[in-house]
Amino acid sequence: MNLLNNAHSTRRTRGRTLVLALISVLFVSSMTVVVAYHAFSPVGGVTLKVGEVTPEDIRAPRSITYESEILTKLSQQAAEDSVRPVYDPPDRSVLRQQVQIARHTLDFIDDIRNDSFATTDQRVNDLGALTTIKVDGATYASLLSLPESDWKTLDAQVMQILERTMRGEIRDNTLPDVYANLPNLVSVAIDEPQASLIVVLTRNLIRPNSFYNQARTESARAAAREGVATEKRSFVQGQIVIRGGQIANDVDIEALTQLGLLQPADQRGSILLSAILVVTLLTAIGLSYMQRFYLDLLQNISEMILIGALMLLFLIGARMFGTADIFQSHLYPAAAFALVIVAVANPQITVVLTMILAALIGIIADNSLELTMIVAIGGMVGVLTLRRVERLNAYFVAGLTIGVTNIGIALVFLLAQGNSDPARLLSVTVAGLINGMLSAGVGLVGLYLASNILNLPTSIRLLELSQPSQPLLQRLLREAPGTYQHSLQVANLAELACERIGANATLVRVGALYHDIGKMIAPHYFVENQADGLNPHDQVKDPVRSAQIIISHVIEGEKMARKHRLPEEMIDLIMQHHGTSFVLYFYNKALDAVNCDETLVDKKQFTYPGPRPQTREAGVLMLADTCESVVRAKRPRNKQEVASIVNEIFLGRLNERQLDESNLTLNDLNVVREVFISTLQGVFHPRIAYPAPGQTQEMKAVAIPAALPSSTSPSSSANSVNIINADDFE
Repeated sequence: MNLLNNAHSTRRTRGRTLVLALISVLFVSSMTVVVAYHAFSPVGGVTLKVGEVTPEDIRAPRSITYESEILTKLSQQAAEDSVRPVYDPPDRSVLRQQVQIARHTLDFIDDIRNDSFATTDQRVNDLGALTTIKVDGATYASLLSLPESDWKTLDAQVMQILERTMRGEIRDNTLPDVYANLPNLVSVAIDEPQASLIVVLTRNLIRPNSFYNQARTESARAAAREGVATEKRSFVQGQIVIRGGQIANDVDIEALTQLGLLQPADQRGSILLSAILVVTLLTAIGLSYMQRFYLDLLQNISEMILIGALMLLFLIGARMFGTADIFQSHLYPAAAFALVIVAVANPQITVVLTMILAALIGIIADNSLELTMIVAIGGMVGVLTLRRVERLNAYFVAGLTIGVTNIGIALVFLLAQGNSDPARLLSVTVAGLINGMLSAGVGLVGLYLASNILNLPTSIRLLELSQPSQPLLQRLLREAPGTYQHSLQVANLAELACERIGANATLVRVGALYHDIGKMIAPHYFVENQADGLNPHDQVKDPVRSAQIIISHVIEGEKMARKHRLPEEMIDLIMQHHGTSFVLYFYNKALDAVNCDETLVDKKQFTYPGPRPQTREAGVLMLADTCESVVRAKRPRNKQEVASIVNEIFLGRLNERQLDESNLTLNDLNVVREVFISTLQGVFHPRIAYPAPGQTQEMKAVAIPAALPSSTSPSSSANSVNIINADDFE
């Protein structure tokens, strides 16, 4: 098992090395494209930078009025900074919750105090098991030594002070003040040692009940920002823009740029260095963002190849379109980049990459601000409007929205230049609409090509693989119909759960359809494909051989998936859906054959090769596969029994540490558990017993309780979880 895990780790390391090499090549290529333009473009003119001293008076060659982005941003930032954070009103449910916790905590302490059979040290250790409060052993000992009357007083004071305090507003940043005020709330009739105990307990039970509302704060700041009027600057011909001897600032440089007075000097070395720095900076920003927030992307060679190739293609295209006439430049389908990337990555990384592309295009395309805005805003609009990437009509809607956005951008620039020629307005309107449709079309074609050439799990590719007419699914239906039906149920179960926790529901659904394709090698060795109670394992006689047959469906499934060129992410689901779990049934049979001598049985022969689930989707699939199999086999009679089975399975996988590397949080697991219980209860609900013809007795349905116990008995879970294994029921 260690050899397999080491091999898997080696493959991941080798993949990361290849990705880094690829990134270096793409970086050099992108830099070459940028430098190739700038190193041979004619330059010259006035040179001045922020912080430099102006050598002489600079006057305006013409009259001009322009919107100062720098002054406007400064005013907007000042308005935004003036808005204080917004907090929600106190949440009364937090008060009720903490009062209940306090009551349970004090009752528990009281029970320990009254335990006459335990020593003081034992009772202190028992109190140390409390999770609701954390105090030192001396404090616990003091609580145990209090006279009963003093304990009752302490109990009442803690509950009274807690409720009184938490009725007010408590924020994270006001907790220290609340703590500091607690001694003032204790009755003066209570002596100091007892008062200290009251303060310590109450302090442990107080929680914030007023929480920072990011949405309302951002809304208020956005409103303040939007309320700022655009700052404008005007110069008349001959007016001094910046005096000689004055140190230039951002506003001065902006004015010189608007007047067309600021141009770089003919210094090719500086230009080359600037180009390298720009590309290096933007590449570093993109890679840093991926490493921090989207590390899986850096480990996916195919997706990195796609991003790099698209970057280069769109940079080259921008050089051709950006220097053409206005109509042709507005036909450039730059938003297609975002439409392709968002279908294989998440919207956040797509926006970052689009901004990087827009910045590079702005440099390449003759410093075209207009084209830069088209790329940046058009790409962001595409990301925002393309919600259901698996639907073709979503691309039409996105293309139409992008077209309208491009028209708006073009009109802004034309009107700002004082150009209101109807013919020109009509031409950019037509070009904008064509651009939107071209972006959608190029995006779809690019996505299709990327899906098939690079074998990426795009929405289009996954939609194609989910069709029942797919050869592998058709074969699974014919050769292992029970497994096929099981896979459908697991797919539905996993998809619902992933939707609820925000994971990739489409990927896990399609992956679940294929996760057991390896069973087609020996379908009748799995219980869902057995008929008339005939079990081929009865003829095998050797538990090791039976276990290897069961385990082999993962290994064979991987081989079949690679043979049919399924995406790597789906292959990972096939390999990881059992993790490194144990085929317990045949292991126990092997033990029985050697009189339970564990030294004579090699556990590795009964263990799946793994690896453990590495993603949330793989973790959910593992749980869905096991839950569906066990519930189908046990046929629970009501919701409580379904919940008990699901709880045992979840606890078992946690105890086995199968989910440690899956990135599933406890909150995720709780949501998934609730989805499983609700769905499985609906699928495997009891049936009405219909009377035979001629019978007159009344039909009675089995009643299903409306309430579900909050938890399963710890003792029962611990005793039964070790026998829950999906393949014991397959």
